[in-house]
Amino acid sequence: MHKFPYNNDPDVVAMKIGLIDITNSTHLSQHKSLISMDELCHIIASIPEIDNRIKVGDPEVVNEIARSNGNINLFSFATKYCCYHNRNLYGNDDYSILDTVLKEYLPIYFNDITKNQIQKWQSGFEYKKYNDYITKKLDELRITTTNRKRKFDHFIWYKNR
Repeated sequence: MHKFPYNNDPDVVAMKIGLIDITNSTHLSQHKSLISMDELCHIIASIPEIDNRIKVGDPEVVNEIARSNGNINLFSFATKYCCYHNRNLYGNDDYSILDTVLKEYLPIYFNDITKNQIQKWQSGFEYKKYNDYITKKLDELRITTTNRKRKFDHFIWYKNR
């Protein structure tokens, strides 16, 4: 990402999408009848001020990517796209990833959340509520280590995959 930091060129965005898809098994190709990779690249590249917004942790960018073309909800992919860009390029830890492992196991670790609530946030494109929930839980647990959202995601993922 340091070599290609900007998200305004669809070809560069395509490389980033491919890398995230391969390393995170997002299975984007399974949804090719709903959205093409070319279309997704152009959607991401056309988001106004995307780079500055990811840099400052704007949660609405996740929702804009997730809504994509209106045919598919790419919430999980969008959280990863923003998280990796925010972390790897800017050294920030503003985004929490949501994937099937987190959706399944967060309710096991925390009794104040359900899979149904997480699904509502995902279906309703309410990333800020999900991200704020993770921040609140980390604060309650007094987890103050650097990159705590990434480390929390790793912990849940590796303990339960």
